Amino acid sequence: VHKQVILTKDNLAKRNWTGSTRCSFCDQHESIKHIFLDCPLAKIMWRSVHITFNITPPNSINMLFGTWLDGIDTNTAR
Repeated sequence: VHKQVILTKDNLAKRNWTGSTRCSFCDQHESIKHIFLDCPLAKIMWRSVHITFNITPPNSINMLFGTWLDGIDTNTAR
């Protein structure tokens, strides 16, 4: 994900794939950022994480794979 090489529909289109570039869940343009952060289904998942573990959802791919869990006390997040 961090290297932006997952074969999302936008990346497939760059490789001459001729299928739809729309997300199967919400019909928006599918990209790595969309799948992990912007899709309504991803937002529900991140909201669930927030409610369950009181962890603020990431707001970027870099944050998700960089600083997202910094400062989380692993003893209380179980």
